[in-house]
Amino acid sequence: METPPVPRDFKSFVALYKETVYNKICEYLPKGEPEAYHKIVRCYVDRKGQYRRPSYLLLWNLLYGGRMEDAILPAAVQQTSEDWILMHDDIMDGNSLRRGQPAAHVLFGLNYAVLGGDHLHMMNWRMAHEAAEKLGKDRGRRYFDKFFDIMHVTHEGQYLDMRLTHDVKDITKFTPEDYFKSIHAKAAYYTVYGPMQCGAIIAGAPEEVVNSMAEYGVSVGNAFQIKDDILDCTSTEAVLGKSIGNDVRDGVKTIVLWHAVQNAPADILAKLKAIYAKPREQKTEDEVKWILEKFKELGSISYAEKEAARLAGEAAKRFDKQTKDMPESPLKQLARESIGYVVKRKE
Repeated sequence: METPPVPRDFKSFVALYKETVYNKICEYLPKGEPEAYHKIVRCYVDRKGQYRRPSYLLLWNLLYGGRMEDAILPAAVQQTSEDWILMHDDIMDGNSLRRGQPAAHVLFGLNYAVLGGDHLHMMNWRMAHEAAEKLGKDRGRRYFDKFFDIMHVTHEGQYLDMRLTHDVKDITKFTPEDYFKSIHAKAAYYTVYGPMQCGAIIAGAPEEVVNSMAEYGVSVGNAFQIKDDILDCTSTEAVLGKSIGNDVRDGVKTIVLWHAVQNAPADILAKLKAIYAKPREQKTEDEVKWILEKFKELGSISYAEKEAARLAGEAAKRFDKQTKDMPESPLKQLARESIGYVVKRKE
């Protein structure tokens, strides 16, 4: 497979390989009858997500001298994991919209959506197994072990996030440490530096190099999740393809909320606590809007933006330190740009 010229920005790089990765996923999707069931299985696949996770894998594979043809199937594995995880997440979180369309359980019912997600999950491991076999004994084992570890930690992170969301009823009782522990496990590793590490493994990078990526990858991943929290407060349904204010509805404990709690006057804090103590179905849209407005007025959105920018800047410096022996190149410049991209993105 011939590698095209290197784009100048990460968003263009994502677009360059999106269809190739999607088409690889489609090779594994079920065909024929029962057609109605297969429509459920491929529901989120065909809507196509942002494809950032597979793109980090592809870029870091190229950065460390790997071949694109070796990385396409692992990239497809990474994207497929997102598709089935989101199908289950939307059920757990009660989300009604995904990628601009009704969530799978809204369209097909709870039981069928669970079944469709399970089928994609099963397919995902077949893809990962075949990707490992094609990479050969050493690279294949390292790649499969890394992907398994990413998924293992991600599910632990989902547990931590659910505990923090549902078991900590008093919003004054959680700390930034609780928040960062949760987002590292469910987001930073899975979304950013885990895929980077997979890409480097596929390229044949030594284990010590792969492990050292966490020194900048954790900060990039944490910045990515903080930006997600910000967009849930400030973006629009049309841009994100999902409802805004879901973190407030669900009672998710974010760094935005933590700052608001520390800085709210007593009367505002009392109302924040009362609204967050309600179950999702009892919160009104006016209450959600009121909280989002208070986040802005209290400077909590601005605080989170500065924190995300600080983490991304810190990551860029650590990336330069870790790759100081790697000659400057368009690929290295693109990798550096992708670190800053996590806080500049609009979706």
